[in-house]
Amino acid sequence: MKKVRFAEMEWQVNKLVVKLGTKQITDTKSINFENIKSIVSEIVELKKEIEHIVLVTSGAIGLGVYEFYGGKNQKYNYSLSQKQALAGVGQVKLMQLFKEEFAKYGIFVGQVLLTQNIFDNRKTYLNAKNTLSAMLEMGIIPVINENDSVATEEIKVGQNDTLGALVSLLLDADLYIMLSDVDGLYKNYHSENREFIKVVDDIKKVIDFARGGEECFTRGGMITKIEASKITTRSGIPTVIANGFMKDRIKLVLNNFSTGTLFLPARKPLNHKKRWILGKRPKGIIYVDEGASVAIRNNKSLLASGIINFEGEFDYGDTVKVYDPSNNEIARGLINYNSKQLGLIMGKKTREIEKILTGENSYSCVIHIDNMVLF
Repeated sequence: MKKVRFAEMEWQVNKLVVKLGTKQITDTKSINFENIKSIVSEIVELKKEIEHIVLVTSGAIGLGVYEFYGGKNQKYNYSLSQKQALAGVGQVKLMQLFKEEFAKYGIFVGQVLLTQNIFDNRKTYLNAKNTLSAMLEMGIIPVINENDSVATEEIKVGQNDTLGALVSLLLDADLYIMLSDVDGLYKNYHSENREFIKVVDDIKKVIDFARGGEECFTRGGMITKIEASKITTRSGIPTVIANGFMKDRIKLVLNNFSTGTLFLPARKPLNHKKRWILGKRPKGIIYVDEGASVAIRNNKSLLASGIINFEGEFDYGDTVKVYDPSNNEIARGLINYNSKQLGLIMGKKTREIEKILTGENSYSCVIHIDNMVLF
């Protein structure tokens, strides 16, 4: 177990999730063998202190392009089916690279390919958790990627930064590190007076930078990384964005966060059920008035009377986002009504709902506070 500190805070890290980007693996014209060897060597060394380490890695499509075209005569406007086919080729190569490199140290790796629907369904979610936990207990390093060869828009996680965040929630990780091609987060990146953001203690402010068009974000898919950090930090998991090409990058993060941008976690972690809710893909957005917004912030359930509008199509038990009058996401949770029913009852008093939904199940609230995650 590794102790890491920041200011007066201290965390015990015995379960670490590390996300690698495609650029740490390949540029589609060559394979970055040296960087892969360096990362593997570092992880092997860290396992002396941190018992459980999980890799979430991109690169299947990029490696597929490299393998199939031999680093030349490539085109760049691949269709979805071609990308999925290339991902199938590249995933084999990706696992081969990690299998061979970890085998030098006598360590087994195990391939796990996930899609969003696994996280959305409670049964498959728990099954994935049990499988990964068994791997870790057996000393196997899980190498996780999205199942790009079969993932369609409906079941795609989207970005592996988000996938790594969902895996961190699934496994109750102690720390989540996203390796990028930049040192971390900057404000006004293209200005001579650009400012490196060492610590983020209020993620809403950083998201507001993005909304306002401020050049807070460099390359490396920073907006996606910030959204991923929103998920992990709300669950109580400290999260870091660091440069994946720097020597000893993971060790430096674990040396009391001496590199990268640290996103501080919420002081009160979520329970397992609410972590699962947070990891489900939202199917819609509910807009509430100021009264409902205040009530939610005071740990009250959402009533139909406080709803002024909604977007999306959803069913009972789906996850939806809740926005306040300033268009800020203040919560997300499991809804008790489908979108058709909600259209009939929004703005209505609870006592009116049973009459409106004659012959259908009615509930005292639209989202119960026990099924809601607050931001």
